Amino acid sequence: MLQKSDSGLAAQQKTASGIDGFAPLPGVAMKILEMVADPETTSGDLEMVVRGDISLVASVLKLANSAFYGVRRQVDSLHHALLLIGKSEVQSLVLSKVMFQAFKVPNGFEKELMVGVWRHSLECALAAETIGKQIGEESPVFFLGGMMHDIGKLVVIKNFIQDIEELKHYGELDEEQGLEVEHDTLGCGHDELGAMLLHRWMFPEEIEEILREHHNYAGIAACRKSCQVMILANLLCRYVAAMDLLEAKKGTEASVIALRGILLRCGAASEIIPGDGSLVQMEYAYRNYLKAKNDLLEMLMM
Repeated sequence: MLQKSDSGLAAQQKTASGIDGFAPLPGVAMKILEMVADPETTSGDLEMVVRGDISLVASVLKLANSAFYGVRRQVDSLHHALLLIGKSEVQSLVLSKVMFQAFKVPNGFEKELMVGVWRHSLECALAAETIGKQIGEESPVFFLGGMMHDIGKLVVIKNFIQDIEELKHYGELDEEQGLEVEHDTLGCGHDELGAMLLHRWMFPEEIEEILREHHNYAGIAACRKSCQVMILANLLCRYVAAMDLLEAKKGTEASVIALRGILLRCGAASEIIPGDGSLVQMEYAYRNYLKAKNDLLEMLMM
């Protein structure tokens, strides 16, 4: 067990070695991420790269033929499929594949934790897109940031969960308690761990910043817009989940009230969700978007 009394240097060395153990991001994935970020990229450009990965081709075709797109005839052309589903969905499929390969999801308790984190990350990505649409600032960075924002938690579960006694209850802790345990035992939180991994994988600096700042509630007003959106998306996602748990008699009213308060304070400070009325509209839009994107969510799950 890594004790709290261990030196900060020892904790940092252990944490750094955990990050260094991850292989570099695959070349195909890097190329597709670069192409998705480029507004000049066409579906034909993407097709040339996607064709080099048979499993990715199969995933693209499967998604294009899902119920969400309502096609009347079987889509058996990669070109047609890419035109149908769009660049952001291809990016999502690529990143999901990378996650599965990088973390080699185990069975049992660790898998249960990882699946929960990944589900939340995907839902947060949709929440970020929802907020972006509501404020008229749509960007592929929002969905990408949402998918990646808690990747540091996957690092913790994969590399440290067996060593750290306090993390045996990791999945039961709320976000703030979990961060405290991470800092006490690892010397940093999952926000910093995630940014370190994305730096190793050569992600854009803005995405690294999103990961580092997604719990910066007090400083949200000074953050760049994409970081503000991610802070609010994470809170909105957790707030809706807390309400659903309360309705199912599995959660507490105190959790709902606490999250709503933080969300409204951050929303007002950023001027993105200025009050109760705006929050109600945002929640409604997010819930509808979740339903509309259910097929994509299921495709991307671990």
